[in-house]
Amino acid sequence: MKKLLLIFLMLLTVLSVEACGGSNNEPYTPEQPGTSEQPDEEGNDKPDTPAPGGKGRYLVLYNSRTSNTERVAKRIQAVLNCDILEVEPQMPYENDYNSMLKRAQEELAAIRQGNYPAVKTSVENFDDYDIVFIGYPIWYSSIATPMQTFLHEHASKLASKQVALFATSGSSGISTSVSEVRKLCPYATIINQTLLLTSSDLSQMDTHITEWLNKIGVKREDQE
Repeated sequence: MKKLLLIFLMLLTVLSVEACGGSNNEPYTPEQPGTSEQPDEEGNDKPDTPAPGGKGRYLVLYNSRTSNTERVAKRIQAVLNCDILEVEPQMPYENDYNSMLKRAQEELAAIRQGNYPAVKTSVENFDDYDIVFIGYPIWYSSIATPMQTFLHEHASKLASKQVALFATSGSSGISTSVSEVRKLCPYATIINQTLLLTSSDLSQMDTHITEWLNKIGVKREDQE
């Protein structure tokens, strides 16, 4: 009997303590996350501004390593009095010819896998231009890789634009590169008449350029 009484008193004591103590049921407020860091500002990827000329109806875009294509591009620009812009690789090419060839082969192989080498030239839009002239040297029958990258990155901006192609080459033809442009810029209108100047043609560059511009119906802007 005493044992039962003792157990009863112990249970009563425990219940009394719990009733007095209560429970901490206040809502839990989680810590506020710290202010997220602002992302670093991007590098200098602002669009480039073409060198102006004329009324801005035409733009000459070119890529050149040995200056041959540059000479042709600047002559076209001078004849038409139009805007001009060089497409440059992010990393300049080596002066050593064999090293340059090795890099060109590696970049062409990478492009076939969908990996385009970086260029540092970009254009915001081509809205003001009726015709965009695109010039490049031909490497192993293909468009020089910096221009391939540029066209790949600007394909949507060149959609519906008329594009006139010119190229320089040691001996290769231009047909493969034209097909590449059509693939890279499927919604651009590629003018059928192209201009290819091989090493032996450069001495008659002015004549070839004039004949080509006449064929595609383009003349100096301030004469229109």
